[in-house]
Amino acid sequence: MSTRQKIQKWLPRAHGAEVALRTALSLGIALCALALFGRLDLASYAMFGSFCAVFGFNEPYRVRARTVGLAGIGILVAISTGILLSAADAPIAAIGAATLIMLAVAVPANVVIGLIPTPPFFHIIALLVCTAIPVPGSGSEILLRIAVAAGATVLAWLISLSGWAVRRAWPGHARASHALARPFFKDLNRTPRVDFSALRDSRVWRSVAENLAGAVLAYALASAFGGSRPYWAVLTVVCVIAPARARPSAGHAIERVIGTAVGLVVVWLLEPLQLGAPAVIAIIVVCQFFTQLFVVRAYAAGLVFITVMVFASLSFVIPLDGPILVERFVETVIGSAAGLLVMLPGWILDRRAARRPSA
Repeated sequence: MSTRQKIQKWLPRAHGAEVALRTALSLGIALCALALFGRLDLASYAMFGSFCAVFGFNEPYRVRARTVGLAGIGILVAISTGILLSAADAPIAAIGAATLIMLAVAVPANVVIGLIPTPPFFHIIALLVCTAIPVPGSGSEILLRIAVAAGATVLAWLISLSGWAVRRAWPGHARASHALARPFFKDLNRTPRVDFSALRDSRVWRSVAENLAGAVLAYALASAFGGSRPYWAVLTVVCVIAPARARPSAGHAIERVIGTAVGLVVVWLLEPLQLGAPAVIAIIVVCQFFTQLFVVRAYAAGLVFITVMVFASLSFVIPLDGPILVERFVETVIGSAAGLLVMLPGWILDRRAARRPSA
């Protein structure tokens, strides 16, 4: 195998590393800025804002600017809503209503925009975790937290578009197909368009119904089992339910349970070390990189890293102990089971339709 063939075989991983690198870079810069100002308690807001850099993979930069921008606006709305609900010490009914509204809007909106990944799990995790983080009631503190999230979002948007400058600085890269460097400039051939006709697709609204029913069922089950943080089960069910227009998969739910369990064990092993802020920042950034690198090709491995990353960011705000980690695992199992239950009717209908002879 020639050197060029080896490089081209390795390219899909390199292209995935590009997305992982830009998400990690945007988060790392934001966390270092917060550390300089002594406000690492705001790390979670920066982390959620940087999530918009996940979107726009393999898209021309003009299209990517729109895709990442719209994704960032949606996530920022979710963060801001969570901050306001926390500051107001909102009752659980208000938080539940906000979650259902977010799902009802974000599921079809993401399909219309053409986002990949399509499910609104970044929106929901941002909303519910930010709701759970204590926020002082002062207006200045509320605005500061929203500003941190907005700054991280804008930074992630800019870094997502930075490849345009690299291509401009490398004249002739598109013609130099014989050069070893050429394969690293991937073809930007994914051009999603805003497609409002998706709103007439019954599969999209079935996905909305599954998400709403799954959220309610997961919350009810988690509450019945005495969990103090049933929103974790809701987060899980949104991640487990198949995207609109995609086939449901039990394997996805199983991998989520396994990956989360391993990630929680890692958090449990790290907690007694009482790591300083620089080490925690490094862990968060590294986990962000490997989350995006593995989450598509090896979902369970990606879940290990994202679990460690989220809990590491929360360690600046709340103490982490064994009971919290055990509860997180239980809520994950409940959410995965709820997701499979609500997808079951649709899975049966799809199987029957596949067996039905065509006219």
